[in-house]
Amino acid sequence: MTTNAQKACVVIDCLVTALGSEPSSSLRRAQILVDIDEHPGSTQTEIMDRLAIHKSAINREIDWLFNYGCIMFQDNVKDARSKQIYICGYSKKALDSALEYSENSHEKLKFFLRNMEKLLKQEKATLRDAKIIAALYEKKEADKQGVIASLYGGAHSTQNRALGKLLEIGLIEDDA
Repeated sequence: MTTNAQKACVVIDCLVTALGSEPSSSLRRAQILVDIDEHPGSTQTEIMDRLAIHKSAINREIDWLFNYGCIMFQDNVKDARSKQIYICGYSKKALDSALEYSENSHEKLKFFLRNMEKLLKQEKATLRDAKIIAALYEKKEADKQGVIASLYGGAHSTQNRALGKLLEIGLIEDDA
């Protein structure tokens, strides 16, 4: 039987894959990708309005998603001044896998991401931060190395910094 925490870990892993295997991607970026998949052919303005994200922030995120090959643009036949945006390639495949654990519901996946963002109480919470919380919830108790072992590859300083942030805001406790 799969627990909710195990499902959360798998969903986060799928989202990391969908976002170019970048665990430092923000939860907001993941929400944008889910929105694009839910509303294929949307324009940047439509996404910005639906998610209530500032124009400069959405521009940066859309540029990042395009540069990492997560999305593609097509000419908008209704309005030549704008482009329609679609999720593509590895991002589509990985996001479809994440949706399988969310009962194929974009709304449930977005709800999960919004709640994780609220829980983390950070300006720019990352998928790595979310994975720490999900892994700790699954394990109930773990030492620092046990948590780091459940995370993504990368520099130990990055993993330690992520743990340190969560300790600092009081979301997790250090038993040492």
